[in-house]
Amino acid sequence: MTSEHEIIVVGGGHNGLVAAAYLAKAGLDVLVVERQAKCGGGVLTEELTVPGFRHDVFSSDHALIQANPLIAQDELGLKSKYGLKYLTHSPGTAFVFPDDRALILYDELDKTCESIAQFSRRDSETYPKFIEACREMEAILALYMFSPPPAFGSMISFLEASERGREYLRLILSSALEVAEDWFESEEVRAALVRSVSEVLIPPHQQGTGNFVFKFAPAAGGVVIPEGGSGALTQALLRYLHDAGAGILTESPVKAIKIDSGDARGVVLGTGEEILATKAVVSSVHVRQLLLEMLPNSAVPSRLRQSLLHIRPSVFVTMKQDLALSEAPRFNAGGDVDRALFVRLTRPMKEMLRMYDDFRYGVPQTKDLGIGTPTRADSSRAPEGKHVLFIWQHEPYRLDGGASEWDSRKAEIADGALDTLRKHTKNLGPEAILGRFVRTPLDLERCNPTWTGGDGNHIGVSLSQLFSNRPLPGWGHYRTPINRLYMAGASTHPGPGVSGGGRAAALRVMEDLKINVRKALEK
Repeated sequence: MTSEHEIIVVGGGHNGLVAAAYLAKAGLDVLVVERQAKCGGGVLTEELTVPGFRHDVFSSDHALIQANPLIAQDELGLKSKYGLKYLTHSPGTAFVFPDDRALILYDELDKTCESIAQFSRRDSETYPKFIEACREMEAILALYMFSPPPAFGSMISFLEASERGREYLRLILSSALEVAEDWFESEEVRAALVRSVSEVLIPPHQQGTGNFVFKFAPAAGGVVIPEGGSGALTQALLRYLHDAGAGILTESPVKAIKIDSGDARGVVLGTGEEILATKAVVSSVHVRQLLLEMLPNSAVPSRLRQSLLHIRPSVFVTMKQDLALSEAPRFNAGGDVDRALFVRLTRPMKEMLRMYDDFRYGVPQTKDLGIGTPTRADSSRAPEGKHVLFIWQHEPYRLDGGASEWDSRKAEIADGALDTLRKHTKNLGPEAILGRFVRTPLDLERCNPTWTGGDGNHIGVSLSQLFSNRPLPGWGHYRTPINRLYMAGASTHPGPGVSGGGRAAALRVMEDLKINVRKALEK
């Protein structure tokens, strides 16, 4: 049995759906092929514990995507027509230290400065200048975030042409730790800043992580989440695709890309069924899976195969557990920490940096935790008066005995993290926990094979694998060596996170198909 469409999108994660939606908006006949029973990838919300409690499967914070024209200009009508609603909550994040003192980030700059002042009066006076610098650097970064990036050399030349650009260039070549030390004197303020940057799964003392200080450091204390759960974005995209006439095929793993005369002509499913693509195939799976597993060896030059094997993964990955609670957690720190959407239990700087080094040797940890309680802002995710909470922690994929050790140590490490949280709270005894669901890095890989090594980033975000260097130097254009075969997703620019990066890939496909992008976006 063979069917035919103009565009086939392989992978129905949020980036694949975004790319499909923009191509459908351009009037193309699009089919999305997804191996799982549901589309969404890491942008899903499900009842993981007990009925009535809705948990985000992986991603929760949607701050990055807010600047994308997809959302900022509502180009697909996801907000105005398809029910997507974002909630901003302040205080967004609180950093709680071992002695239960807390640094709290608010929407109101003066309140954040008051919180910083308890650690350093000088840092509280510096913080507004830091925020101003954040906004300036974000303006530069926005030039490259949501469209196909320029060649790396061209980007460097552009930055070198102005004083502000040169300052940004210096920052992206620095480490986040160095930037924190340049700006602030307090160990607590520095620790909060580098702890934020570490969310990209790369040690903050590694060169090149300065790039993320202004991308992830909070220029405002608010956190943005979708009402109803992270999966609300996926559902809005699916409604758009339905109205646009696009097809969605789930539980259909792609075994191979069909190649004919050097061109991508469609896909071959695990069942042997072929689906033809008359114009293009767009993949949002891991770059190595696409080029090393779905293509014949003869289609990929040997030198490229070697380069693909040398792509670096993230230095560490994530473990996550979800809890259904009878009430919201009450922290020992008290005050507005009990209102914060996210709480980061943050270790002293030396211990934190040693932890990241230990990951290279397979040493797990249970002290440095992220805590999210989305029901503080969105009561629709749990029965009345009840709450959902998640704990995420950085961990090595391979423990000392290998990745398989996670199966035998899962309960021990998860319980250790929960015990740490209990030490900083007053009301999380066994009676308060109505349900619990734990996923180790190995579990995450099993539930989503695109996350090889449990890596939701696909590949690491070192500077050598960012901008037009992602996934390889000179490859930031979304094209592959195979004509009519394109890449989207976390393996490509702008990288991981809920950013809607599939938009940029779709623009590249439109450009190659000689579609007027401006007119397509105005439809």
